[in-house]
Amino acid sequence: MARILCIEDSKDFQIYLGALLKEHSLTFAASVSEAIRIVSSAKDHFELILLDVGLPDGNGIKILPQLKEALSPRFVPIIVLSADDDILTKVAAFGVGADDYVQKPPNASELRARIESKLRTIQHFENERNTHQFGNVTIDMNQMITQVHLQSGQLVTLDLTPYEFKILKLLISRPGQVYTREVIIDKVWGIDKFITPRTVDAHVSHLRKKLVDSTAEIETVLSTGYKIKLKS
Repeated sequence: MARILCIEDSKDFQIYLGALLKEHSLTFAASVSEAIRIVSSAKDHFELILLDVGLPDGNGIKILPQLKEALSPRFVPIIVLSADDDILTKVAAFGVGADDYVQKPPNASELRARIESKLRTIQHFENERNTHQFGNVTIDMNQMITQVHLQSGQLVTLDLTPYEFKILKLLISRPGQVYTREVIIDKVWGIDKFITPRTVDAHVSHLRKKLVDSTAEIETVLSTGYKIKLKS
């Protein structure tokens, strides 16, 4: 189920969208001002927006850049719905950031297909953003799972403690960058926690042992800290 904002003033078309997309959660806005208020509200997050052009207090295309800015840095596709099939209107819509343009009245199957396509794109972006790959090591941020792809084809899940996971996540976020023990303490435990550099060393030592079958190697930088690299 996706959360979709439908910026549409026609009650009949709202009912049509509700029936067509009944498996999703729809929020309706009947004007430019209402749409901006909803999108700007921190409590409302959407995966996709359906935007009508002819709204009672303004042109939907003209507010499209404002919507994009309010949604930033999240990528939320905006599909423009309009009875206008003029090529200049379509060019204008794409020129200010529209991700698709569907003419009214839409073909139900086509509109559903376009919406589902955009939602799959969103899921792909989310998966990419929440997964880090380094050598044969994959970290799943959502589930806090670390896996090693062995040459035999076997996929091994590493049994990492929460702190070991956070250290590995930090190092892999910028391969080759040296992180001092102080920075690791700040990023992993928090600046308000009393953790000694020896604690960092102990966790890194345990983490190294668990990565022994991977192509990732945590290297000690003398008198400084640690960095991660691929084994030579």
